Amino acid sequence: MFSNVSLPPLAECLRIAVRGLRVLAGIAAINTGIAAVLAFGIKPDDTFWHDFVYSQAIGLSMWLLIDIPRHLLWGRGVPSRRVFPWIVVAAVLIGVPFGQWVARLILCTGDQPWRADSLRMSFIIAMLAALGAMYFYWSRGKLAALQRQAALDALEREEAEKQVVRAQLMALQAQVEPHFIFNVLAHVDVLIARDPAGARRLLQHLIGFLRTSLAHARAEQCTLAQEFALLRAYLDIQALRFGARLQFSLALDEAIADLVIPPMLIQPLVENAVVHGIEPSREGGSIALSARRDGDRLLLEVRDTGVGFGRDARPGMGSGLGLTHVRERLSRLFDADARLTLAETVPHGVSVTVELPLAHDAVGAEVSGAPAPQWRCRFSRPAVAPALAPRAPAGT
Repeated sequence: MFSNVSLPPLAECLRIAVRGLRVLAGIAAINTGIAAVLAFGIKPDDTFWHDFVYSQAIGLSMWLLIDIPRHLLWGRGVPSRRVFPWIVVAAVLIGVPFGQWVARLILCTGDQPWRADSLRMSFIIAMLAALGAMYFYWSRGKLAALQRQAALDALEREEAEKQVVRAQLMALQAQVEPHFIFNVLAHVDVLIARDPAGARRLLQHLIGFLRTSLAHARAEQCTLAQEFALLRAYLDIQALRFGARLQFSLALDEAIADLVIPPMLIQPLVENAVVHGIEPSREGGSIALSARRDGDRLLLEVRDTGVGFGRDARPGMGSGLGLTHVRERLSRLFDADARLTLAETVPHGVSVTVELPLAHDAVGAEVSGAPAPQWRCRFSRPAVAPALAPRAPAGT
């Protein structure tokens, strides 16, 4: 992945300077190696210092004549196969005589005649070095292009995963809302004749729930406070439907209200508690929703006092589409770091607990008066649903 963080001008200049010095040191080392081969192998009559000066002067001249146009034309991209070879040829034709002229000035041999054999040898070595430089720049440019393509592919995969999660959320919403809205509207139809004010209140709650639910399902993440606000709106509607048969409570510690979780993660669990726990029970029951932090884990619990897993329970209890969807989302977002457990409560009812991992963000030094460490919900796949810093408090 490429960083989008821009460095300050001074830091950027230092980074470029360090990179340039590193490349320059590499070129100088190659030139020194060529000088050693010439002095101790091919041209033993010349001194090492003589060959060293010539190698550095010619090599650095050619490098500048190749690298400056390459950088101006293609940057860190792949050089053109049609243009770059001509730049290399021009660098050899200009760099060899220019480098020899500089070397003669350094060695104070400008009054001596030019040696044809030395010039010919310089051209041969320079051409071989230029071919190596061409291969190096092409390879580096190709590697950079492959890395950029890999980064783009990764972004496309992340976007595809986001689309999958959005589709899952829309599917979940499509599963939750139709029969829920049908039941609410059917109840409104009954209330219109005998309790118009109650029917109006129920419709107002339904409108508020649908407005919140629509914005909620389109988001990639939400705070616990926002999730609890949606669930309160949902349970308010169900409480108007069931009357005295349904009581509910929500317990959310303010210290963790701004933790970010996947949206509509708890909604199917609460719906299951209503549909499979409270509705089949003649006496009704209560639903308690809570969220708390236990070390580096976030525990979300939905507990009901409905029929539980007994004989009055509806078929498929504990294995419905809602629970399956939650399990799949937990696996996709958290891998094996999250768990969903079901347990029967005494004397009757079901407790569903979701455990999510938390990541620790140390804020400030551990000194007196320093800010307290912050926590955030840790997603295994941040591209799907990024774990953000705590948001501003949302009303419940």
